[in-house]
Amino acid sequence: MKILLALLLCLPLVAQAASMNEVDYQDQDPGVAPYATRILVTQQFMRMDSGEDGGDFILLDRTARRVYNVVRGDRRIFRYDARPVKLAKPVPWKITESVTQLPGNTRKFSLGVNGKPCMVITAAPTLQPDTVAALVTYHATLAAVEADTWQHTPLDVRDQCDLAQHVLAFRRVLQYGLPLEEVYANGRSRHYVAHRTLPENPALFRLPADYQVVTLPLTSSK
Repeated sequence: MKILLALLLCLPLVAQAASMNEVDYQDQDPGVAPYATRILVTQQFMRMDSGEDGGDFILLDRTARRVYNVVRGDRRIFRYDARPVKLAKPVPWKITESVTQLPGNTRKFSLGVNGKPCMVITAAPTLQPDTVAALVTYHATLAAVEADTWQHTPLDVRDQCDLAQHVLAFRRVLQYGLPLEEVYANGRSRHYVAHRTLPENPALFRLPADYQVVTLPLTSSK
């Protein structure tokens, strides 16, 4: 009886053990060999890296809506806080979308802007919903930065597909769930590899204490 009671007392501790989700992708940019991207998600953080624990990484504080880009070679951390997007939609601005239902409750959809095809994405609505929520927060946090980049880009090289993907329609990119395949008009692609649930590793979500933190835009630094 004493042993049984001891086991019962331990059960809540096991049930409450912190975990993290891992999603692995293979990404490719035009003219570059494919490379790995790992996404780790906890209740408070999301980390994106190349799969190496000791390498550069991007960290999202989901609660604070703050993104850190850790560059180990420079011993610097670039910090981005969520800001309102101050950018009016270009005129004209018309998003078109087509959706195809696939087996396994997945959907394949395409998005375009002003008649130009921008992306084709296959997504799973029930796979890793918390990872999808973290990705939405990540893109929302950086939307103002992306809008600034757009405004400082010369008119003759602006791509309205980039504006849709990163600023004005980023939620639509994730509207049907976790992307399994993403193919973009600019030649970039992303392919789902695997996912799993692991015990949380707090060290992976800890910023190096001795790095310089640069807050962007350059209004202040510490």
